Amino acid sequence: MKALLFLSLILFLGACTQQTEPVLSTVAGASDTTLLVEPFGMCADGEGNFYIADVGKHCISRVTPDGKVQVFAGTEKLGAADGKLKSAEFNSPSGVCFDKNGNLYVAGFGGQNVRKITPAGEVTTVAGTGEEGYKDGPADEAIFSSPRGVCIDSKGNIFVADCWNHRIRKISPDRMVTTFAGGGKRGELVVNDWKDGADTTARFDAPCGLAIDGYDNIFVADANNNSIRKITPDGMVATLAGIDHRKGLADGTKEEAILNVPTELFVAPNGTIYFSDTYNHCIRKITPDGQVITLAGTGEEGFTEQEPLESLLSNPRGICVYNGFLYFVEMGNHTLRKLKL
Repeated sequence: MKALLFLSLILFLGACTQQTEPVLSTVAGASDTTLLVEPFGMCADGEGNFYIADVGKHCISRVTPDGKVQVFAGTEKLGAADGKLKSAEFNSPSGVCFDKNGNLYVAGFGGQNVRKITPAGEVTTVAGTGEEGYKDGPADEAIFSSPRGVCIDSKGNIFVADCWNHRIRKISPDRMVTTFAGGGKRGELVVNDWKDGADTTARFDAPCGLAIDGYDNIFVADANNNSIRKITPDGMVATLAGIDHRKGLADGTKEEAILNVPTELFVAPNGTIYFSDTYNHCIRKITPDGQVITLAGTGEEGFTEQEPLESLLSNPRGICVYNGFLYFVEMGNHTLRKLKL
């Protein structure tokens, strides 16, 4: 009996002292903020590598499953040259996503273009002349204004959040660029309208991150409208969260929730939308039944790792879910962090 009690005590003490992984932790960047410099968009491959549009270093960085940060593509010098991974140049890359063939697409915020990185390591320009402005047409003649986000549908169409044109553009497989949704005023300094509706009758204000579900519905982080929008495959635009331009921090239904410049988002297979509420310094989600819930952050800027709703974040941006964790980068803290779901 004494031996049994002694064994039980050992097991109990072992369970009490066992180290468990924290709910919120830093994967890369905390001890060396030069590894990632103003990271923006991100995505993951099937092996647990994360690809990050590193705005401040003008490159695409890769974080391996063991947390090592590498320059995946780019010279870390501003430019526009195509070519091999280590000789190609980028200008403030912003959004990244993979297609089903393993090609990585990059929205070039400063380069006014969309690039492709093949599995063989070739970087080419898909669309954009490098000039800033607005023009539809053949991809090598089309003009963008600070494209932020990018996603690809099941038919191979590439959708681009053309930020300062306040429109969602489409690049078809035959390399024609058209305006898919959004219209109205253009320019960084204009205050554009907020309006739901069909295709080009809808209005966005500085759309940033894009995500797409298995039904080819596109989800948009409509930054300056402080809202999350949805575009159906036939071009109907609806607001899922955010109340007509209002800035603040409040959870609840679509009629109650308030956001503050959301910039990146990810849609899970069950329909949950995770998004970075950037100027609230929070990570939030929209449930399939339309409830907005804050997962991490207090609304104040900083860097701490406590319980998620007590931790301080700084300008979270790119976000994705992989293997039971929600990963996100912080532009202000130059980090990649993860949140256990």
